[in-house]
Amino acid sequence: MDLILMIKRIGFIGTGTITEAVVSGIATAPGLPPEIWVSPRNAEVSARLAQAHAFVHVGRDNQDVVDRCDVVCLCVRPQIAEEVLGALRFSAGHRILSFIATWNLQRLSATMPHVSRIARLAPLPMVAQHAGPTIIYPPDEIAAHLFRPLGQAIEVTDEATFDTLLTATALMGPFFATLDAVGTWLDDHGVAGPQARSYLGELFRGLGAIAQHRDSGFAELSREFSTVGGLNEQFTRELDERGVFEAYGAALDQVRNRIGRR
Repeated sequence: MDLILMIKRIGFIGTGTITEAVVSGIATAPGLPPEIWVSPRNAEVSARLAQAHAFVHVGRDNQDVVDRCDVVCLCVRPQIAEEVLGALRFSAGHRILSFIATWNLQRLSATMPHVSRIARLAPLPMVAQHAGPTIIYPPDEIAAHLFRPLGQAIEVTDEATFDTLLTATALMGPFFATLDAVGTWLDDHGVAGPQARSYLGELFRGLGAIAQHRDSGFAELSREFSTVGGLNEQFTRELDERGVFEAYGAALDQVRNRIGRR
């Protein structure tokens, strides 16, 4: 079937944060949006999406979504994936885009033996704003076509690389926890919450822009932004002496091991 025809109707099994982010991103991407069918499991999110976007429809159940769509995105939690997918009937013509973080391609293929084309993806909440990376394994033209307008589509050719990059997505929670800790400190020292939030948001947005547009390594940038005897050098040293940066590697190892266990 023609690629363009296939992506005219896309189904989502599981209707949570990521589904809502992807659909919201599609809604504001260039061109006509595809017809989207979402499962009714999360009635609140499904109804909100259908009310906000005329191209979104709520299926009677998960099988109804599968039957209506050639491209199906799997957005269920790993803890219930076995139960949900085991109850569904897929055909050889389906194209599956799996967002299930800890399910590798072998497990997906064993669960859906009739499906010949399965890709793993890791879209992040910022796709709603057409920002951030979405990793794809194996390279898949439908996945790339769908997610290229929603930020950066990164196709990788081996699953180990996909899983290692997937590990880095665990930095989102600590990122906001860091902002919260610094914001609380600012508030405790007389800078009101809204002002602290605005300042920190702009600060990190600017740093992100530098990281994205400079060819320098991160260690080199750290040295460049840490004047000898200056505040940044002091703060970096304080954190280093407390083992903060070393803890990142240890924590990432634990997350990577969890992904690899499947």
